[in-house]
Amino acid sequence: MSKHFNIALFLILALCQLSAQTEYMQKLDQDIIKIKIDSLGLLNLIVDTTEASFLSLEDKTTIPFSKIKAQQKTVIKKKKTPVMNVELNVNTIPENVKVHLDGKLVGKTPISGQKIFSGNHTFDIQKDGFAPISYDLNINASKSVSLDFFLNPVYNIKFKTNEVGLIFELNDNHRWTEDVIKMQLEAGGHQLRVYRLGEIIDEQIIVADQPLTFQYYLKKGMIIKP
Repeated sequence: MSKHFNIALFLILALCQLSAQTEYMQKLDQDIIKIKIDSLGLLNLIVDTTEASFLSLEDKTTIPFSKIKAQQKTVIKKKKTPVMNVELNVNTIPENVKVHLDGKLVGKTPISGQKIFSGNHTFDIQKDGFAPISYDLNINASKSVSLDFFLNPVYNIKFKTNEVGLIFELNDNHRWTEDVIKMQLEAGGHQLRVYRLGEIIDEQIIVADQPLTFQYYLKKGMIIKP
């Protein structure tokens, strides 16, 4: 009798435990966050359940989702810089140059006492016969700021050659195959490459310091004429 009673009691306890475990798993399926692992092995949340929790894949411990969500929403707040009126002074060489601030004309140089707000600004400096300047600047909150710009002159240049089958490239972006070409170059040095059949056969620096004519020969090299 005692033996049968013990067996019956064991079966009842086992059934109760199985029932409780099944109920727990059903509840767990409803409450945990569904997750997926992408091709990089990253953990991606695909259901937003504010009161749920999920099992860590590494240590099998339960992590409250509300804590994870709070961590995801944590944003580092940047300290705001006060905006102030700043006195702007602009000088250029040469003078009488148009100055555009953030796309709007503010006058011709020299400019003195122009009021602007502190912060990010774009300056565009333009004058006929000179290379334009575009300059981005973050102006700090201060009483005044003075800017000095030097504009490089632009010269009319002529390039000639009697050679056949050559490709010329200037400053890595401008290519031509014509025998005669006219261009405007900013004062200073410019890189010239010469190609034939897809290979570089010559490379040199040409200097524009006045209106010039460059005559190119394969054997003689470059001949420069005023």
